[in-house]
Amino acid sequence: MKRARWIVGVAALVLILGAGCEQISEIGKPVVVVTVTNSGATLHLTWTAVTDAEGYRIKAGDSTWTTTSTSFDVSVPAKKVEVTAYSGTLESDPWTLDCAVEETSTLVLYGISDPDPNHPSGLAFTTSGTATALSLSTANKPSIDFVCDDQNITPVGLVNAGDYTWPENSKGNALKNSGSANYDDVKIADAPGAYTTQLTISAGAVYYLWLDHQNNNWDVTDHFAKAKVVSIEDVGGSKKVTLKLGYQKVGGLRWLVN
Repeated sequence: MKRARWIVGVAALVLILGAGCEQISEIGKPVVVVTVTNSGATLHLTWTAVTDAEGYRIKAGDSTWTTTSTSFDVSVPAKKVEVTAYSGTLESDPWTLDCAVEETSTLVLYGISDPDPNHPSGLAFTTSGTATALSLSTANKPSIDFVCDDQNITPVGLVNAGDYTWPENSKGNALKNSGSANYDDVKIADAPGAYTTQLTISAGAVYYLWLDHQNNNWDVTDHFAKAKVVSIEDVGGSKKVTLKLGYQKVGGLRWLVN
C-alpha cells in the first residue's frame, strides 16, 4: 500500500513539473508601423509587443540588429527591411517592407524644339512609380513632372513642369547632379536643400529627382527618384535624350537602392 502511494505521488509531481515547462511551438509576427523621418533618410519602425518574444531582429540589406525594444530606426539604405520576433531558437515569419526602386530601364524624351508632335518631351511618373514619356498636350500637362528642354537650356536640360506658365501645373519638383556616373552606386538622394528646378544634363551622369507635387518643401507626400542619362543625340536639330530611372515608392523616403 505504501508503494502504491509513492507511485501516485511521483506521477503527480511529474505532471506538475511538466505543466511548468510547457514549450511554445511558434511565435507571432510583429505588426509594424512605418514613419519616414530625418527628411527622408530614416525609417522609424514601431510595433506592439509580441507574446512570448524575448527580442526582435531587424534586417536591412546586409545589416542585422537585435533589440528588446518595440521600436527601431533604420538609416542604412536597403532594398528590403524585415522585422521578426524571436524566442530562443524560434523566430517568427518576417514583417517586410519593399524599399527597392521601381525601375524604368529605358525612356526616350525629345527636346521641345523637336517639330514632330509624336515625339514626347514630358517626363511623368505613374502612381506605381513607372516613368512615362508624354507629349506636352494640354491634357497631359497636369501629369508632367519634368520637361526635356533644349530651347531655354543649352544644349539640353530637365525643367520642373511647374516652372512654365501652365495654369494646369504648379509642381515644385527639383533635381540635382549626384556627382556619380554609376547608377547602381547611387543609393540615397541628398537631403532637400541645394536642388534646382532647372538643370543642364550631361550624358553619363546620374541625377537625383525630388518630386514635390504639393510645392511645400519636404514631407511624406513627396517622392524621390534617380535618373541616369544614357545618351544625348542630335536629331534633326533638336535633342533626343535616353534615360534610365528608379523611383522610390515609399513616400518621403530618399533611399534609391535598386
